[in-house]
Amino acid sequence: MTMMMMMLQRTCLTMLLLTLLALAQADDQKEEDTTMSLSEVVEMVEPFGNGCEPKPERSHIEEMVLNREEASHESKCFRRCMLKQFEIMGEGQMQFDETKTVDMMNMMFPEKEADSKTIAAKCNQIANGITDECEVCHAISMCMLREMRAASYKIPEVKE
Repeated sequence: MTMMMMMLQRTCLTMLLLTLLALAQADDQKEEDTTMSLSEVVEMVEPFGNGCEPKPERSHIEEMVLNREEASHESKCFRRCMLKQFEIMGEGQMQFDETKTVDMMNMMFPEKEADSKTIAAKCNQIANGITDECEVCHAISMCMLREMRAASYKIPEVKE
């Protein structure tokens, strides 16, 4: 990977994390600025697909952004590719790096530190027996989303 490509990915990652952080920390206000459109989020996430094999189509990115439980395998593999880029799930790993996962969760939800540790540990066990990395990544991610919603995390909304 060229140095320019790595710098672009880091810049996009930083922008994505800052946007998610701002959305997650927004007050309970139901203003337009506390949500993003699907198109806006897809445009921010799309550059991460350039280094993925197979390169995701827009529909796969949309499916991942919308957190579709019944996602296509390509969407699940795009999620896997992104989490590899974020160093959340290393090559050949069948669990998320709990420390990095909790650190990222705490950056967006600092008041939920104890819950974040519990959720990361619990969901890392959900995929035992699954051998496909894309399926593992999707299963853990969906578990985390369900558990975070159940624990009243303010998950940013994406408008279709």
